[in-house]
Amino acid sequence: MDAARIAIVVLVLTFVATPALAHVPAFPGDNTDPDRALAVPDATKSWSFYDRLERGQVKYYRLTLRDGQRLRFGTFTPSSGEFTPSVVLMSESLNRTDRVPSGMTVPEGMGAVVFEGDRPDTATYEPFTPSANYHTISVERTVEEGGVYLLAVYAPRNASGPVGVTIGYEEEFSPAEYLTVPFDLVRVHLWEGQHPLVVAGPWLVTLLGGAVLLHVRRRDDWTVPMMCYGLIGAGTLVLGTGVSTLVQMGIALSSIGPTAGMLVTAVFIAVPAVCGAWVLRCVLRDDFVLGFRTRIGLAVAGAATLVTWAGFIVGPAVLLLAALVPTRWIEPSRDPER
Repeated sequence: MDAARIAIVVLVLTFVATPALAHVPAFPGDNTDPDRALAVPDATKSWSFYDRLERGQVKYYRLTLRDGQRLRFGTFTPSSGEFTPSVVLMSESLNRTDRVPSGMTVPEGMGAVVFEGDRPDTATYEPFTPSANYHTISVERTVEEGGVYLLAVYAPRNASGPVGVTIGYEEEFSPAEYLTVPFDLVRVHLWEGQHPLVVAGPWLVTLLGGAVLLHVRRRDDWTVPMMCYGLIGAGTLVLGTGVSTLVQMGIALSSIGPTAGMLVTAVFIAVPAVCGAWVLRCVLRDDFVLGFRTRIGLAVAGAATLVTWAGFIVGPAVLLLAALVPTRWIEPSRDPER
């Protein structure tokens, strides 16, 4: 498959993948009382906080909303046991105070509404992560009176386990948040309780495979510019992302079976796989030349893998750099049309 066909396939897949952008992942710290509540920067922006509850513990989140804005929040957990996260909503604008669990602090002057979690029988597939989670609460309402709102997340019967808290509904990323997503996804799978070798294994295997291919391909008379080593590393990192996503999809679907959401995940598998394999195929050729068409292919692959968060950002950056670096910095091109 030449660069033009690669570009068409990748652009189509990337276009399909773009709507799958979802919650901004974040990881709270010591938010165990109202005074140390995690302050959500923008309560309308779509967040997914990956937290954990120990026995008898409560985690607090602080939101600020204006009159007429929507308040949307929910809880989920990857745990397959009886762990059922629940929430108490607190605010001075609430005119009722439900009986809250023991050990929970309601600030003076605030009302409280309890939302008890309802654990579903089966998990829901999350195509972006990918993962299988049990969503125990989903609340959406219009705020009639603006002000500060507190979410107190707890588990009945003093249970413990990982708890996710979703807040907001507008899907947007700042540049810094966008660039850290690949690293955050690794932390998400560790939060789920997966072994570090399961999480890191796909990248380790593909990097080892790339090293083996390079060793087998090398000959005494085969001179490889430094940029080619960079492209091999970038290609294996990008390919590793596709393999990792495939493994994570398999783990998630093993507990719930096939679902339509896997088609979205398939795009995040196919784009890195196609781009990574194409880069390795090009670089390991005898007659590899960084000509015009190859540069176009690298630019498309770099942009597409950046959109799909492949290669820990480093991979796409190397591909884009290779597409722009002057030929004289590498070696003369024997065929400018290649």
